[in-house]
Amino acid sequence: MKKYFKGFLMAISMFTVIPLPRYEWDDEGGKNIMKFYPVIGLIVGLIWYGAFRLLSLLGASIMVTTAITLITPFILTGMLHLDGYMDVCDALLSRRNKEEKLRILKDPHTGAFAVISVVMLFIVNFSGLYTVISNSIQGNSVNNNTSAIGLILIPIISRSLMGYLLLSKESMKGSSLGAFFKQGTGKVDRVILLSSLIISSIILVFIFGTYGIIISLAMILISTFLVNKAAKEFDGMSGDSAGYGLVIAETIGILILSFI
Repeated sequence: MKKYFKGFLMAISMFTVIPLPRYEWDDEGGKNIMKFYPVIGLIVGLIWYGAFRLLSLLGASIMVTTAITLITPFILTGMLHLDGYMDVCDALLSRRNKEEKLRILKDPHTGAFAVISVVMLFIVNFSGLYTVISNSIQGNSVNNNTSAIGLILIPIISRSLMGYLLLSKESMKGSSLGAFFKQGTGKVDRVILLSSLIISSIILVFIFGTYGIIISLAMILISTFLVNKAAKEFDGMSGDSAGYGLVIAETIGILILSFI
């Protein structure tokens, strides 16, 4: 039990900026980090939804509520996944050969394609989230003011999916994070991640009906396709590719949620 609790603490430290009491990292706890990745998604989702609700209660304008709600998960995760998204976009959009793309992926400097991609990402996310929040506050959603509840489930789906892909696919050569997350994991970890993905998708369908099916399938199919394409370009899966897929999956979820 102690090793699982240590894995949970390590998962929080790895994937969020939430402060914890001082403790020592060890290999045994590291083997259990990915088991708690969906739980990290739940924590992020609850705080994300909570930020929206708190701002609404305080009477903040829809514009301000949207802006602060938008940046909440990025701040909470220390921009970790956003960094991966920018790195992968920078490499893929360069249209160079494989060796050069790998060099760009590992380059610590921020390129033009990374900047352009993140600006486009925030524009799309802001417009979608603005609509979701507006519909929720004004009661215009087809599910009687519940569309924003999707913010709780979207991070669970994205993390369960990317965690499963990260453990299931061959790691990219030289990917230290990818190798670290896979070390000591096995069938149990993949079953937990896949089960979390299925359960959260079912809950989404229960709440939103047909829209829930569309959200879940779109997040899974589109992000998996793009991550597989990136993995092919980089000869394997990496932590950056997982972050790239996670950010895209959540953006897709928000966009479809805006139609509810």
